Amino acid sequence: MEEKLSSLKQILIGILIGGLAIFILANLRVPSLSKKTPEENQINEDLVNQIISQVLPSEGFKTRLVLGDAVKKMIDCGVIDLEKMKKLYNNQIPEYIQKAIEGNYEPIVINQETANHLLNLFWPLGLSNKTEFNKNIPFSEKELPYLASTGGWWLGKEDNGAVYFNKCEIIKLTPEEETLVYKVAQNTFRPCCDNSTFAQDCNHGSALLGALELAASQGYSEEELYKLALQLNSFWFPQNYVETAIYFKVFENKDWQDVDPKLVMSREYSSISGWIQNVSRKVATLNLPQIQQGVGCGL
Repeated sequence: MEEKLSSLKQILIGILIGGLAIFILANLRVPSLSKKTPEENQINEDLVNQIISQVLPSEGFKTRLVLGDAVKKMIDCGVIDLEKMKKLYNNQIPEYIQKAIEGNYEPIVINQETANHLLNLFWPLGLSNKTEFNKNIPFSEKELPYLASTGGWWLGKEDNGAVYFNKCEIIKLTPEEETLVYKVAQNTFRPCCDNSTFAQDCNHGSALLGALELAASQGYSEEELYKLALQLNSFWFPQNYVETAIYFKVFENKDWQDVDPKLVMSREYSSISGWIQNVSRKVATLNLPQIQQGVGCGL
């Protein structure tokens, strides 16, 4: 895992410090460093290295959150079909997901290795878990089958995940917990669109909502929910949050650990329009190339 994270660091450093770079999913080309003295380049590289270590620590983020029997309940409800899950992984379900299927009570660690697994487990959870606040969604019932979060989820017994929206009793939240999740979900965003976590029109929205529901049911405070949201988003959208950390360090003289997760997860810094306006455009003035997103909404 150290090698994977080291590789990710090298990619991000090459893009941020190098000349013009093109980063498209699996294809990466890193040009030579800009025309600065070796001392200047070394200082910049050290700074970026330090920031990446803060945003994406090699040890990941150790939480007190557990999946428990949530995945088993999703299988029982039909939102996860084991046969389709096997096909997704070419009949070799990853050990991490297999343990979740059997019931996993080990605290979740969010890192480069687990991030995609957690995305595919939290996604159907947020999509299907029954809550009162889901009755307030800003989409009509007719629109549901065509959203990337619902229509894009084909790993249930039914081919369209809209069938399961707000239908499964997986996590029973108290009224107080529902109020808390609803509040945080409305005030957290993702840099692939302008919708909040509550308006779960893509897999990242559904996944983060599912994570917030699970965490609230296990006693997370409001402050802890915002922190968890940032930890997940950082590994789901690493380029965005590395640039955001650079922005706060250079323009506001704030180290990443001193920036309020609630602020970072707000519309101002985590929606795509807010991020472009308040982070990307300002970081671009540093003569560093922007990083194109390598995050999609597919399985």
